[in-house]
Amino acid sequence: MNLIVTGGAGFIGANFIYYELRTHPEDRIVCYDALTYAGNIATLDEACKAPNFTFVCGDIADRAAVYVLFEREKPDVVINFAAESHVDRSIENPEIFLQTNIIGTSILLDACRKYGIERYHQVSTDEVYGDLPLDRP
Repeated sequence: MNLIVTGGAGFIGANFIYYELRTHPEDRIVCYDALTYAGNIATLDEACKAPNFTFVCGDIADRAAVYVLFEREKPDVVINFAAESHVDRSIENPEIFLQTNIIGTSILLDACRKYGIERYHQVSTDEVYGDLPLDRP
């Protein structure tokens, strides 16, 4: 299976990539990440050594680049970890949140429709879904 994992250089995305490489070594993973404040390419150092892993630097809000990526990589599944987070940052610069979290997600969904991708997973932060109290069963 071919996977595109957006935001894979972030904490949650990188951990997913390592899990996927460990549990599904037959899958091919392309990490697409803009390497903003939340992404760190060094977290993927070990993944970059895997023959079934590729890193591509890019922005999910760049429609042309996303379409080129989908055309070239022909994914079966898209998993979107790319997101702007931290409420205080959204107050300082709300446009980047709209650009990434709304426009970028919309572009990914458009690409999935255009290229016939039937499985798309949207992952987000507790700022969207709410936190989970530690004492909750």
